[in-house]
Amino acid sequence: MTAQLIFDFPRLGHYSLDRFVGALGEQALAVRGEPLWISGAAESGKSHLLQGLCQTVEAEQARAVYLNLEPTLDPAILRDLAAFDLVALDQLDAVIGQPDWELALFDLDNSVRDLGVSWLVLASETPLPKISFQLADFASRARAMHWMQTGQLTDDEKVVVLKRVAQETGFQLPDEVLRFLLDRAPREIGTLIGLLNRLAKESLRAQRRLTVPFLKQILEL
Repeated sequence: MTAQLIFDFPRLGHYSLDRFVGALGEQALAVRGEPLWISGAAESGKSHLLQGLCQTVEAEQARAVYLNLEPTLDPAILRDLAAFDLVALDQLDAVIGQPDWELALFDLDNSVRDLGVSWLVLASETPLPKISFQLADFASRARAMHWMQTGQLTDDEKVVVLKRVAQETGFQLPDEVLRFLLDRAPREIGTLIGLLNRLAKESLRAQRRLTVPFLKQILEL
């Protein structure tokens, strides 16, 4: 089972904790072994954080599994995962609200607690307090977990992230454009990354260097 699982759900090697911007990686490791729920908007770093935690655990010769949950999967896929040292489950929004999935998650949490050697980390876009659960037992268990949110970065940390995105995407991001984005665009890092990717595509399509006037033209400011 485990070998096929790893092949079906590969992790990205560059999603390591030393590349994760912000203190959330250290904060997560500080509660290692205790159930953890991480919330954050799309592109806010949830998947990076979960995969980075997996790499950290595996570097210690332990076993970790990362799953991106989808409605097309069978909830039975969660059986026996408590045998791993870390179970990281992403995109819970796709399955929460379905009783069979919530029961499978509740059973997995019970197995992790019974064994006492595994670490369960869950992630969703919806903030934990706002999730509408169907299974009361799982709702109670989930709301008692440690809860952390991604995307809560300082402006300096956002600069680091956006410059890295630009560098790895292969386009020039002038400092004046970056400052303009931070001053005028929405503050959430996932939204900023999405906007930066859009600007890069428009710059390539128009064969124009990214400047503040060009940015204003694209954003109709």
